[in-house]
Formats: sequence, structure tokens, C-alpha cells
Amino acid sequence: MAAPTFDLAVGVSSGSLDAGLEQLHAGHRGLLKGDHTEVVSDARYSVSWDLQEPPRVSLGAPDAARWKKTWKQKDVSALPPSGVVQLVMPQLWFSLASNGVTLSELSSSVAVPARLLVVDGAVQVELLGVWMGTPPTDGNDRAVLRQILVPRLLKLGSGLLKGLRLPAQDLFGRQVKLTPVFVDVTDRYLVVGTLSQPGASSVPDIGWPPDKEVFCLVSPALMTTLVGAAAQQEAKKQEAVVEARETLLGVADVTLEVHFRGIKGPTVDAQDPTRLSAGVDLSWKGAVTLFASDTDEGCALVEATQNM
Repeated sequence: MAAPTFDLAVGVSSGSLDAGLEQLHAGHRGLLKGDHTEVVSDARYSVSWDLQEPPRVSLGAPDAARWKKTWKQKDVSALPPSGVVQLVMPQLWFSLASNGVTLSELSSSVAVPARLLVVDGAVQVELLGVWMGTPPTDGNDRAVLRQILVPRLLKLGSGLLKGLRLPAQDLFGRQVKLTPVFVDVTDRYLVVGTLSQPGASSVPDIGWPPDKEVFCLVSPALMTTLVGAAAQQEAKKQEAVVEARETLLGVADVTLEVHFRGIKGPTVDAQDPTRLSAGVDLSWKGAVTLFASDTDEGCALVEATQNM
């Protein structure tokens, strides 16, 4: 894709996505089981399913042979040119029933291709179809599954996955609203880019890191904002960053406090966006207490300082 505009981009590799799905499968199997019922012409059809092995994500579109055998969503004929992923279920068990009578039970590998895109500031998932490695052999069962249940499940799934937005984040005491602006799918990464304000931009012609499982890229504009907010939050603590006391034997006590008040003019290096420079605003407070003289006459300087 062309060089994108973003304030914050997060990329996740297919390996990290699969690891997350494995944890979901191991700890929350109930979320990966379900059933759905439809009444058509007074007949009550239902399908129940259970993912018996962890699902995984395949980044990229299915090949031509698989796409040809995919039961496609209504009004879908060709694959979108970009943003396509596949949810692959190596072993999906399902049961097909009519009016409470089980017609068939089957375990099959299943893949659901989907398109990821951003619409009106929200991530949207469009389910494109369903591919089955071993569909039912009975023609009537296959027809019920393909013509009745699968289209309704695809419609239901697409409706649930529309309008995925990001809530405002409290970062260093400042509310930052991140709005998705693009989704990029490569052979290694799924990347979501966001803007914190209209018109912000990233370093041009940026490429995704080639060797990270997960990465996060921040634009100079957002980095400057976050560093400034962190500095303000630290300054509000009104804690001394330096506290020192020295005693000059027989002469005086010297104390020094330094307080951090903020930063001035934070600037991200144009050549290296990981480097930021800024002026530091410090306040200083010091005191000197001179010891009294042992002589009877005293010392005019000591007497003066004692009355300060």
C-alpha cells in the first residue's frame, strides 16, 4: 500500500495472532462452541458447532482453487484486492438437525475468508464466504447447509463485527482519542493505523519492521504530545528531583532543592524518530546558614545572616 498517514500504528504477526487463539482455545472453549436455528417453510433447521482444535489466522487471500470451492456471501463474486485474511479451523465439528432430528454429524477443516477495512473511523470485518474441506456427502444436507444456514451465519457474523471503534485512552493524564484510518494486511503482519487528530501524519515512505512479532510505531506529532503530557504529570507531583545538604565544618550548612517544572519545545529528530530533544524547566531553592563565631565580639556577617 502507499505510504500511510497515521499517529499510531500497531502490527501483529500471524504467529502472535495464532498464539493468542491457542490461549483462547485452551482457556475459553465455551466461546468457541455455539448453535444457530432458522425456521424456513415451517421446518426448523439448526446447526451446532465446536472447534476441537485451535483456530489460526492466515494472512492473505485464499488461492484460486480454494476460492472457487468457497460458498460465497451474497453479492460476493471476486476477491477484494487487499485486506483479506482467513480464519482457518483445522477441525470443526458440527451437527445438522431438522425439527430436532439430527440429520448428520461431521468434522471438517473450515476456512472463512474475510476482508478487513476501515469505514467512518471504525474497523469493519466483512465475511466473504465459507470453505469446507469435507462438506456433507448427502445432497439434501449439503443444500440445507449451503443455501440456508451458511448464508444466515455469514450475515449474522458480519453484523456483529461492524463498527469496531477504539475507546479514548487516558495517557499520562491526557485523554487521547485514536480513530482507525487504515488496515494493512501483508504476508507477515496485520497492521491497524490510527489518528489522534485530523491532518496528522507520519514519517513518509515508512516500512513495517521485518523481524518483530509485535510492533508499535508512533508519529513525531503524537510522541511530542505524549512526552509533554508525561512531563506535565511529573511536574504536578511537586517533588524535588534533587535534595542536597552539605555541612562545611565550623563554617555553614548549605541546602539545595531542585524541582522539575516541565519541558520546553520538545522536538523529534527528523532523521531518527526514536530521538527527542527538549529544554528542561527547573526551579532552584537554596539556603546557607553560617555558624556563630566563638569570639566575644562576634561576626557581623554571621549576625546579618541570622536575621535573614
